[in-house]
Amino acid sequence: MKPSEIQFSQNLHALSAPQCRRIVEALVQDSHSLKDLSKFCKLTPASIDKHLDILIKAGLVKMRTAGGSEMAHLQTSKLKPTLDWFIELNN
Repeated sequence: MKPSEIQFSQNLHALSAPQCRRIVEALVQDSHSLKDLSKFCKLTPASIDKHLDILIKAGLVKMRTAGGSEMAHLQTSKLKPTLDWFIELNN
């Protein structure tokens, strides 16, 4: 498999969970702390941890420390292979 095909598969797997999609939707707007994600997505902290781990393993989210808080950041470039494929289907 090519790296882009691997990323494509990882994206589909990660985004198959509605909780992961809710987190991605929140992170499109801005980076968030785990506490803020829990409130915004209406998920328990344990669920946020579980689904962030899936997104991190897929390379869609990176964690950074800012002002003493862990912040989740969406890696939009990792979505490109998947988005390109869906756009091609539409043409």
